[in-house]
Amino acid sequence: MSPLALGPSVLAAGITDINPGLTIWTGITFVILLFVLRRFAWGPIMSTLNERERTIREALDAAKREREQAEKLAAEQREELARAQREAAEIARQNQQEVEALRQELTARAHKEADALLAEARRQIGEEMARARAELKGEVVDLAIDAAAQLIKANLDEKSQRALVEEYISQLRAEKVA
Repeated sequence: MSPLALGPSVLAAGITDINPGLTIWTGITFVILLFVLRRFAWGPIMSTLNERERTIREALDAAKREREQAEKLAAEQREELARAQREAAEIARQNQQEVEALRQELTARAHKEADALLAEARRQIGEEMARARAELKGEVVDLAIDAAAQLIKANLDEKSQRALVEEYISQLRAEKVA
């Protein structure tokens, strides 16, 4: 009989139909495939997976070590920065003290120089005043001698002499004021 004579229902097998020959050959092929995979592929696949797992683990360990090292370096840098800031603050404090000491020294020196200049000025003023007094005394003596000479020349009486001397002294006071 030809397959066409049986009709369309025999030729078309459904998805849910069981074909015993096909099932047996599929099972045999599956078992052979499992054997071949286990024999030739399973070992290399597992060794590749194990190798990959080992490299990932080593990379994680290396990353962990590097992270710890980076944290250690960061802590050292923070410590170094804090130390540098303390040193800078100490240097600034010392500089401020030195500047203050220099300011006080310069102020004291300026006061000392000002006092010395003032003392020198007072001394010079005193000398000038003494010289002026000496000159004034000399002029007064000269004027007194001149007045005496005029009195002698005039040979005046006592009242006239007194008036003449008083007039002369008032002239001296007027000249001194001017």
